[in-house]
Formats: sequence, structure tokens, C-alpha cells
Amino acid sequence: MATRILNVDDNFDNRYLLESLLKASGFEVISAENGRDALEKAQAQPPDLIVSDILIPVMDGYALCRAWKSDEKLKHIPFVFYTATYTEPKDKKFALSLGAERFLLKPQEPDLLIKIFKEILEDKNTAKQPLSGPLGKEMEYFRQYNEILFRKLEKKILDLETANRELRRPRHYRPEKQHGSTEEGPGRNRSGHCPGGGIERSLHRGPSAPCG
Repeated sequence: MATRILNVDDNFDNRYLLESLLKASGFEVISAENGRDALEKAQAQPPDLIVSDILIPVMDGYALCRAWKSDEKLKHIPFVFYTATYTEPKDKKFALSLGAERFLLKPQEPDLLIKIFKEILEDKNTAKQPLSGPLGKEMEYFRQYNEILFRKLEKKILDLETANRELRRPRHYRPEKQHGSTEEGPGRNRSGHCPGGGIERSLHRGPSAPCG
């Protein structure tokens, strides 16, 4: 019977790519788009390994791992985080404290990724358990969880503010006369933008790229 892996990711392209790689390597694959769906599918048909993104809807990866390692039917099954969003040391530390076997950053080389999965499956009898003790476990979990979510939310807000500032930049310009270069650069007007391209074209080219 083929080894079964549960692949959890809300991004279709990411889910499809990993699913294709796993199947090409001889694994049976079950896919889920969110944490709640993954948990229900696992309880109905337990996999041999779960690979989950963190930033997923309904129940995120951290909450899924916590529920996974608290479930008598699932807690012995290795849990691997595979993420491109939660990349800081604190994110990894928190993930491992929940009992995850590995914390991997996207993207990984296909051969290396499969090698890691096979190593974990060979040691599946020693699946980790959450590191926190029973005393104050709930409070500590929510403290760290909220801290990480707040940090990510703060970064999203800063990103949005930066994007809004870019959108608010003046879009008007005065076309240069058709003669040579000016101090703003070849073919540019005095606002620093490429004639006919607007701010979007300038942003794509970068501040020092020639027009044309």
C-alpha cells in the first residue's frame, strides 16, 4: 500500500505542484484547502504524514498542528510545516513547540524535499509531542500565537501603507521637447516619469532605467 501524505495549502498552484511531485515520487496524496478540511479528512482517513502551509483559511497551520497533536488518533503522525510567509526564527520556534517534526521554508529543491519527507517517515515512530507542559499551556500558546499574528498583521499594514503611498504619487507630467537628454535622464520628463507610460511604467522600469 502506498504511503499517504496529506497536503494542505489554500493556493491552488502550490497545492498542485507539491501534489504532482509527491505522486511522481510514488506517494498517495490527499489534498485540503484549509485546516478544518484537513483535520476532517485526516480523522476519516489518517495519512502517514501531513505537510501544511501556515497561512491558510478557517483554521491556520498553527491551530491545525495544535489540534493534530492533541488528537489521540493523529498525534503520532508526523507534522511538517512548509511555508513562505512565516519565516522568522520565532515562527519556527513556536511551530516546533507545538510538536511539528520539521519547519521548512518554500521553495525547496524537489529532490531535497522528497529526501526530507522520506527521512521523517522512516522515523515516524518517534513523532514529537508538544514541548509545553500542562501548567499554563493554554495561556502560553495563546500568548505566542497572538504575538506572531500581531507581527504579521503589522507587516501587512506597513505593506499596504507603502502601496497606498505609491498610488497617491502625482500622475501628471509635462512632456519634454524632442531634443536630447535632460538632467532627469534620457527621454524622461521633469517628474522623473517616462512619457506615455505614467507612474506604472516608471515603477516597472525602476528609478534609473532608460525609457523606450
